[in-house]
Amino acid sequence: MSILLDKRELKKAAKELTLVKLTEVIETLNSMIAERQNEAEVINQLEQLAKSQGFTLEQLGYKLNKDAATALQPDSVKSDKRPTKPKFKSIKKDSQYFYVENGELHLLRTHTMKKGLQDRGVDVMPVSKVDKKYAKKIDTLIADATAQALENYNSKVDAWNDWAAANGEEILSKK
Repeated sequence: MSILLDKRELKKAAKELTLVKLTEVIETLNSMIAERQNEAEVINQLEQLAKSQGFTLEQLGYKLNKDAATALQPDSVKSDKRPTKPKFKSIKKDSQYFYVENGELHLLRTHTMKKGLQDRGVDVMPVSKVDKKYAKKIDTLIADATAQALENYNSKVDAWNDWAAANGEEILSKK
């Protein structure tokens, strides 16, 4: 479930899902939301019942648990979540995979897409098996992917450097 909370991962997963699978995911998420709303309502009812019976939340242990949870967290800046240290991976033409969809050549961005494409009947092929009529487009696709990878890396470096400056870690340089 934590993967689905990440917006980028959700977008990748949504592209790979068929309509049937997507409706199943939406139904599951809606049922989970309904469960959480029911839980919140039950908790509110319990709190009201406890108050009406003359109990305080502290007597029920609510305040003690909340205080204990806040006592466990350090007050320093280092409590900020440490971002993943970015690593630049160059895109090598010989190790890339391509697919043809709707008469156009596309670069396989993630290997998780491969199975979804194959399930839809789309052939995924290495650069050596790409038809000659698409050969001119290969370099353009590689250049676009490299530019996007560079942009993503540089944005991650910005986030890393902000955190690293506050926490005494290594400052990275952009590519």
